[in-house]
Amino acid sequence: MEELKKEEILKSFGAHLKNIRNEKKVSLRVLEQLSNIDYSQIHRIEKGETAPSLITLLYLAKGLGIDPKELLDF
Repeated sequence: MEELKKEEILKSFGAHLKNIRNEKKVSLRVLEQLSNIDYSQIHRIEKGETAPSLITLLYLAKGLGIDPKELLDF
């Protein structure tokens, strides 16, 4: 997979995560508490700067009260 494609995927996923979080009216700090993931890591994921692990995806989904597959539907 070429590097540009990875960057596009990470940015798209991050934007999707941020949209879900905003729709649910959950701040980064609240999602940090709900998911037990540091808010700075969530912020980097939303900006497309880092790829979340499978465990992180599961914790984010649980914190947002959604099915994990919703995070991957972007």
